Amino acid sequence: MAHIDLDTFGINEGINEMIVTTYHGWSPNAAPMGIIRKNDELLVRLFKGSTTYSNVMAERLLVANLVYDPVLFVRTTFGDIDDSEFDVFTNAGRHFSVLKNAMCWIVFECTDIKETSEALVAKLKPLHARMNESVLKSVNRGFNLLIESCVHATRYEITKDEKYMRLIKAYSGTVNKCGGKSEKKAMELLLDHLGENR
Repeated sequence: MAHIDLDTFGINEGINEMIVTTYHGWSPNAAPMGIIRKNDELLVRLFKGSTTYSNVMAERLLVANLVYDPVLFVRTTFGDIDDSEFDVFTNAGRHFSVLKNAMCWIVFECTDIKETSEALVAKLKPLHARMNESVLKSVNRGFNLLIESCVHATRYEITKDEKYMRLIKAYSGTVNKCGGKSEKKAMELLLDHLGENR
């Protein structure tokens, strides 16, 4: 396996917000997830009960897709996307799915899996990677706060704690001020899903 430069594929020190795709059986799955990089160790934490968790336990593979589409982040936060939005590949007899619109992706093998009562933590070993686009993106406060709002929305759905809704509503002002059309559309979609666009 050739060396994969993680920085080139958008995985930097800290928590990297990617859309993770998995495949088991006949249907691919996508969900936003943080890929943790500490020094050169990569980790992922998956909560029990999710499709991603089940697929990783079955296949020991996941793909980190670098995506700058805020609407896709919202859609994959709250539900399934159409199978036509994936490509499915086979390598050495193992199947994996990727997002067609990802700027780039890396296939990881999940190793050293440790389970708790709520989640699993796995080390990630890069196997394959592909660069589809090499477009540099500047930091957009609207996009960043949209991603943060997706995280808070999942926590709100689980806990119903109003502090998460207050944060989402506060962030929506900045998204609408600093974001482009896609970020604004994504925030509207997120608020619609939460029943807050009245």
